[in-house]
Amino acid sequence: MLLAGAARREITPASQMASWVDFKPFDKVIDPLFVRALVLSDGSNRVALLSCDLTDTRETMTANLRQAIEQATGIPAANILINASHTHSAPLSPLLGDPWLSAKRRDFARVEAGAFFKPWSSRLSSNCVEAVREAKAALRPASLAIGRALVPEVLFNRRPVRPDGRVETVFEPPDPFSLAAGLKFGPLDPTLTVLALKDGQGNNLDTIFSLPCHAVCVYPKQRGLSADWPGAAAAQLQEALGGQAQFLQGCAGDIVPARRGLAAAREIGQLVGRRALSAYTNSLRLPPAPLHCRRFPLDLPLNQAARRELQQLVVKTEIQIIACGPVAIVALPGEPLIELAMQIQDRSPFPHTLVLGYSNGNGVEYVGMPGEKRRGGYEMTEAVGAGADDCGALLLNAAIQQLRELAQSLPASGALPGPRSPP
Repeated sequence: MLLAGAARREITPASQMASWVDFKPFDKVIDPLFVRALVLSDGSNRVALLSCDLTDTRETMTANLRQAIEQATGIPAANILINASHTHSAPLSPLLGDPWLSAKRRDFARVEAGAFFKPWSSRLSSNCVEAVREAKAALRPASLAIGRALVPEVLFNRRPVRPDGRVETVFEPPDPFSLAAGLKFGPLDPTLTVLALKDGQGNNLDTIFSLPCHAVCVYPKQRGLSADWPGAAAAQLQEALGGQAQFLQGCAGDIVPARRGLAAAREIGQLVGRRALSAYTNSLRLPPAPLHCRRFPLDLPLNQAARRELQQLVVKTEIQIIACGPVAIVALPGEPLIELAMQIQDRSPFPHTLVLGYSNGNGVEYVGMPGEKRRGGYEMTEAVGAGADDCGALLLNAAIQQLRELAQSLPASGALPGPRSPP
């Protein structure tokens, strides 16, 4: 039997807190920020999924939160997943002595030193713990269903390719559906995935929805705090279905909204909400299955500039996998480009594989498939991507290996299709 419980806590800071973008105070609260928690149990194993309306996660923050949550709830630290929505209209996660507090991050330390950051940071931690505690207390028998919808009209890959094979980063295209100068469109995955958890009476407990897309409609058009388009979509789903709606950000390193501005955030959120409702209505109910969680530590090599700056050779981070029957959630650190997620999904032995970015740490920030650094573009510069060119391959190979080992370890009654061949 599957048990599920959900809860949320508001984590909106004071609008006087300095923004990490220009180090000036946010001027208002456009809409509130939340941490949402889902706790799942099969009677033996328990896992917790936290989604935070923050710009990022960090390894030190993740370790501290996991420890606090384990002490408060008994849920093993290795079974706790922390994902950021990556809204740019919200604070960064606390640095907490993170090694990225280096020359290029000293301005962020100024934000942390401000009068409003420390009390907010303390409340953030306690709110995350309390959300998980409340979700655990709300556990009840549940069913799991999966549905999908397409939302291609809201996405744009900001790494179109020139005729010479080089990438030309286009942050805000004049027309996202037509490129000039012979540019070719970058890859997209327009799939909106919905995981629906309902109680025995068919009432919605939690609707997880996931789409790889930067939450940057509001930023930089408005200075206020906002959950951006995922917040608008979550509000619509909660109003229509009851219970909780929880967004998990995908591998959106190169994927941005097709339109920008506050009105666009609301319109895109409403469209995503409507498509998610369709996916919810057409979802396939899955049979109960045991929960499995794997956490694989990984050392990602730094490029030469980052080695000099951080005085270290690698960043210690992780890949995490949570599986239930034919569904597997793969959590990657940092800002992976979409092709990395598509490769993992194509080669995964689990029929329903959801790949997240911005989870459990910052990794080496932007990371793509091997060869992307030679193609250039903003995401591959040393200012935002500290990893060596092979970091993407290390993440890909480790994720596939862990997925295959997990699939092979399942009992015969829960056997899954064998690994697919690489494309």
